[in-house]
Amino acid sequence: MSAPESPQDDRTPPWTPMLLALGVLLMATAARHERGVLAALATLVLVPSLWRVLTRRWVRGDVVRGLGMGFIASHAPLLLGACTTLGRPECRIHLCMEGVFAGVPYVPWAGVLGTLLYWAWSAPPPEPRDPPMLPPD
Repeated sequence: MSAPESPQDDRTPPWTPMLLALGVLLMATAARHERGVLAALATLVLVPSLWRVLTRRWVRGDVVRGLGMGFIASHAPLLLGACTTLGRPECRIHLCMEGVFAGVPYVPWAGVLGTLLYWAWSAPPPEPRDPPMLPPD
């Protein structure tokens, strides 16, 4: 009899769609087609991320931790916008808000991306260990 196949055998990474997206990215870059480049880059990020989200083993707390990571990641555009104004001397003393406001449209997208990337690429939590057995008194 043959050994039973492990569940990881049928979860091979989606190499074909990723290689196709890479080919589209190279052709769009050569043709200088900006929307094609952005679509191919988004595909290269989303395909392995969604594959991992759909095939991973979910444990208690993954959803809460993923949403927390999305909340943290949603602040990245605001911080980057504030950092762009630091080159001006008047913005070093008082924060110039136009840089922060420039990042506001990207806040929801950064939150979704942070959540997806956490769910897709975080290491699984360690298996719970049994507590040591204490000798009877």
